[in-house]
Amino acid sequence: MDSQTHYIERSYQVSILILILLALAALSVIINFDPGLSRYLFGLPVILSGLLGIYGSFFIIKGISAPTDEKKIIAVTVNFAMVLLIFSILFSNTLHRI
Repeated sequence: MDSQTHYIERSYQVSILILILLALAALSVIINFDPGLSRYLFGLPVILSGLLGIYGSFFIIKGISAPTDEKKIIAVTVNFAMVLLIFSILFSNTLHRI
C-alpha cells in the first residue's frame, strides 16, 4: 500500500511542476516583449506541460487504489486536464491542416 502512496506523491509533484510551467507561459504572454520570442516562450512550457501530464497520468493509474486525499484529487485534475489539453491542441491542429 505504501507504493501506491508513493505513486500519488510523485504524480502530485509532477502536477505542481505543470502548474509552474503554465504560470511561466502566462507570464510570457503578459510580458510579450517580442511576438516571435513570446510564441516560443509560450509554446514550449505548454508542450512540456502536456508531456508531463501524460507522465503524471501514468503514475496516477499506477496508484489508483491509494486512498483518496487532496493530493490525489489535485494530481488527477491537473494531469488529466493537461492530457486533454495537449490532445485537443494536437487534434485541432491536425484538423486545421486538412
